[in-house]
Amino acid sequence: MLASAIRRAMLEGILSVLGGVLILASRLNREFREELGARNGVAEIRTQERSVARRFYVFDGKIQAARGSHPSPDFAMVYRDVPTALAILRQGTDEAAMKAISEGSLRFEGDMAFGMWFMELLKRAGTFLKKPASIVSL
Repeated sequence: MLASAIRRAMLEGILSVLGGVLILASRLNREFREELGARNGVAEIRTQERSVARRFYVFDGKIQAARGSHPSPDFAMVYRDVPTALAILRQGTDEAAMKAISEGSLRFEGDMAFGMWFMELLKRAGTFLKKPASIVSL
């Protein structure tokens, strides 16, 4: 029970940091901010049972993140469970995600065009985490 709560807290922490990085990038990186202006919608990353969920609102070139599930997101990345989400996110590779998709551990719901665009934003956010100096481009 305790281990499960710890894993859930870890996943919530990872998703919270991801939201913070997206928001920071939108404020400090001009190109990122311009890219945000290309689309509007709600994306969500969650577990299948919705025990952990984070929603991302992208509107008018701005992004906001909030804890919890949205009733009807435009796009959702749905992990089978918390351990699966942690394993895939920790690896942080396309290969890990593709393997999870083929095994049915990760699925996508909703507008795939919006989803692909949002996943590209996530990749860029990952670049900012690896190279913090690259985030600043006023």
